[in-house]
Amino acid sequence: MTIKFSDITVVVQGPVQAYQGRDQQTGITQICLDSIRTHLPGARIILSTWEGQDCTGLTPDLLLQHPDPGANVVAYNAQGEAQKLNFNRQIVSTREGLKRVQTPYAVKLRSDNFLTGNGFVAALAQFPARCASDIRFTEPVVVNTSYFRRYAEGQRVIMHPSDFFHFGRTEDLLKIWDLPLFKDRPFDPAQAGKAQYHGAPLTSPHAEQIYCDLWLRRLDDGFLPLAHRHQFSAGQAERWDRFMASNLRVLEPAQLGLGLIARFIPKTKRPNEMSHLDWLLLYRRYCDPAFPASALKLFTSLGWRRLLKMPLSYLKFRLTLGKKA
Repeated sequence: MTIKFSDITVVVQGPVQAYQGRDQQTGITQICLDSIRTHLPGARIILSTWEGQDCTGLTPDLLLQHPDPGANVVAYNAQGEAQKLNFNRQIVSTREGLKRVQTPYAVKLRSDNFLTGNGFVAALAQFPARCASDIRFTEPVVVNTSYFRRYAEGQRVIMHPSDFFHFGRTEDLLKIWDLPLFKDRPFDPAQAGKAQYHGAPLTSPHAEQIYCDLWLRRLDDGFLPLAHRHQFSAGQAERWDRFMASNLRVLEPAQLGLGLIARFIPKTKRPNEMSHLDWLLLYRRYCDPAFPASALKLFTSLGWRRLLKMPLSYLKFRLTLGKKA
């Protein structure tokens, strides 16, 4: 299977300038657009942002400026102060951009990231095997490992794919991003004096888990609602692993050709993140038993660091909880 660049539309989503609560590297969106022209010549570009963003000089094929949904209230601290996140801004800019795509394939790319290559295009042909009973997308979706957590606070977690980059069939990306907007969390007077958030009094899910919880359970009703960050069972973990093996293609940024701004680049691979080597072992287990994936290579590159760091991360987490109690 060969995918032509002209069959791909890149939806560049998010802010093109700094705003309150979000720094933006000067000129990064122009760098992003230029990188697409360089590495995907012939692809169409949609820049999907919101009203009030200065897009002067930017030249996508289509510019979409939506009414700004603003940040939404997701929690209250013990003092009753509202805590806000940009869930709705990401949903609107991504969803509405994807709805205007007319090509069979699409890329979801943050406006503060950029391309360094096009390795993601070949990934679908490179890993063709799937388990028929686990298929949920028409074709697999390529995702990146940055902030794709396999562990949090030293504990295994599920349903935490990165939302930086997605490549796949346009219809499949819409299965992920055609989400309803979040309503502001109401303040509960009966809980005054206590922190109020999704998962309270346990640890709140990460934003990526909250998104995934919504779209994944629409595709597979065998997943349970995620009540808190560390909700985990052997059965649900295997179901998530099987889903990843057949429906995702998990690549390191350098493999797929994703450029990250400096604050997203660690000095060494984060041991709490999914790695391509983790995913290869899942692919071999559930899709292609003959595929040459190496558990030894995973251990020597990342696994030994997990053995050292995950218990320490968990201990630190428990000590922090003890101080809050």
